[in-house]
Amino acid sequence: MIDVEKIVLESKPVRWTIHKSKSLVLPGFDGAPLYDVIVFFLKETARESLTERAAAISFNFLLAIPPFFIFIFTLVPFIPLQNVEPTLYDLAETLTPNYNSYKIVRDMIHDFLYTQRNTLLSFAFILSFYYSSNGVMGMLHSFDKLLPGFNRRTWWQTRLTALKLTIFLVLLLFATVILIIMQGQLMKLVLETIGIRNSFTQFAIGAARWTLIVLLFFSIISVIYRFGPATKKKWKFISAGATFATISMIVVTLGFSFWVTNFAQYNQIYGSIGTILVLMLVVYFNSFILLVGFELNTSISTLKEIAAQREEDEKGPELQGLS
Repeated sequence: MIDVEKIVLESKPVRWTIHKSKSLVLPGFDGAPLYDVIVFFLKETARESLTERAAAISFNFLLAIPPFFIFIFTLVPFIPLQNVEPTLYDLAETLTPNYNSYKIVRDMIHDFLYTQRNTLLSFAFILSFYYSSNGVMGMLHSFDKLLPGFNRRTWWQTRLTALKLTIFLVLLLFATVILIIMQGQLMKLVLETIGIRNSFTQFAIGAARWTLIVLLFFSIISVIYRFGPATKKKWKFISAGATFATISMIVVTLGFSFWVTNFAQYNQIYGSIGTILVLMLVVYFNSFILLVGFELNTSISTLKEIAAQREEDEKGPELQGLS
């Protein structure tokens, strides 16, 4: 061991932190000490590279984007609400890192909404749904583990899970869009009825929209963590990994958006292709965070499984002695 590392590890602040972390149990850790979770997490991530798995997930998701958009926007006209188009534009503007990225997404939305496509219930529509699930399929492969509490899925079981998850996530996305439309109209009506108008109305609608966006992030991540991994026992909907991933994704996306808008000069170097690079980086960073949250949940659940197995093994001799 390098002398500097030894000095740091044996220093009083570090030893005190390690000692405290061995007895500190954070909310959502299911009784597992923080120290044990960190050690297990570091060992697992060292054994299976997070960066390589994140790259694989982001690649699969990028390939799945075109068929996913075809599948989504074929269903948009069936939403029985007004203001669908401006709401989709607002949502795209909120989630994209800069104006160039937003313009690409906006043009794509406009094309899908106004170009006649008779693909519903057709072979092309079914194929677009099938291929849009490939991104989820790649993610599920990265969730495979040979640890206590995990099962092994066959190919068709993984594909079926990917299809079900895709359907559920699409329905969740549509429900969120409908809620955003309804809350904007409803809140505006309520505030105008009680005599509150102008800037506060816009602030309240914006705050409600952001609340729904955060809930959308959290719900999508929680659904993925609950039904994606091949665990013997489903993880809780509200988990430490989902909370971490939600906060991290929003912070990273907003921070990256701020950096791209104010400091990055990628357009001068790469031209219009720079926008595609930005979108690829956003997908990669979010894939990395998704894996970190998954590994956090894996560490907690595996430690809990090992502790339960150890307790069961210790009870065995005691019961034999009583008999």
